[in-house]
Amino acid sequence: MARQTSTRRTFIKTISASALGISLAGNASATRSVSEAPIPDQTSDLEYATMGTDASNPTATLYGNFKCPYTQDFVNNNLKDVLDKFVDSGRLNLEFRALAYQPPGTTSHGSSTYYISSSDPRISEVALSAWDVQPTDYWGFFEMMFDSLVSGTVTHSEMENHLQEANVSNRSTIIDRAKDGQYDTAVKETANDAGSVGVSFTPTLELNGETTPPHHEPETLLNWIESRLSSTSSTSTITIDGSKTETWTNYDFVVSGSVEKSEANGASINPADTVSGSEVNGGVGPWKDSYTFTGDITSFNVTKGAEIYLNGEKVDPANLG
Repeated sequence: MARQTSTRRTFIKTISASALGISLAGNASATRSVSEAPIPDQTSDLEYATMGTDASNPTATLYGNFKCPYTQDFVNNNLKDVLDKFVDSGRLNLEFRALAYQPPGTTSHGSSTYYISSSDPRISEVALSAWDVQPTDYWGFFEMMFDSLVSGTVTHSEMENHLQEANVSNRSTIIDRAKDGQYDTAVKETANDAGSVGVSFTPTLELNGETTPPHHEPETLLNWIESRLSSTSSTSTITIDGSKTETWTNYDFVVSGSVEKSEANGASINPADTVSGSEVNGGVGPWKDSYTFTGDITSFNVTKGAEIYLNGEKVDPANLG
């Protein structure tokens, strides 16, 4: 990936410059935002907008609405905690489903079939089209839409303006596809799927057939997700994080099950690192290496420098293996 390759080049450039006595100024790290959420490589297989490191990760579904202030509260607050703790580490994908119609059997917003207003289908269809046409721009558009909620009757022209405000490319194609009705069925299916898991309000988070309101206490939400992932997942992720160092860190470890390289937690895939059966040998500079594995870590060795994270939690390497 371009960002990861650039990181290695910067590292090599810094080491070379240091040897020549040249000082290089660094960039201050940016504040984390939803727009920076990772997306799986296999977006063509994902009908609805999904943040995550791999399409095969366990997936939670967020049912929300682009006009809902409670969904806005979740997006601007607790979603970032979920992103940091579970999505970046590769333990969870998050799929967003915009409710445009009342789920079958519910009347939470009166007798209308629309969830909040007659503009909901139009907004949802444009959003789905943005994901389909320009997935790399989607989460920036999503975040912008919840920075300031739209209200009243929202036209296609206004939605195109919102896409432009979020710097989404191919806006004309996105609007044309939405106008052509290419996403009508997908939007209606969201209401049916929400009804099948008992969703009656937004936002609602669904994971493994269970639901919770995700916009209240963040720690309660994180514990709720953790308990459901721990009870169903036998795969773990380890990250060797050298992003705060300017030196090489060498490591090796052995697991009792299988192991493979991963891009979880913003890591890159380094061809120089080797995986042989259940054994791993590698080195990391000021970037991250991640691996997913089954079973337990039976041996772990690392030189000083990098920090070690197991399933997104920082750990003492002396306690591994």
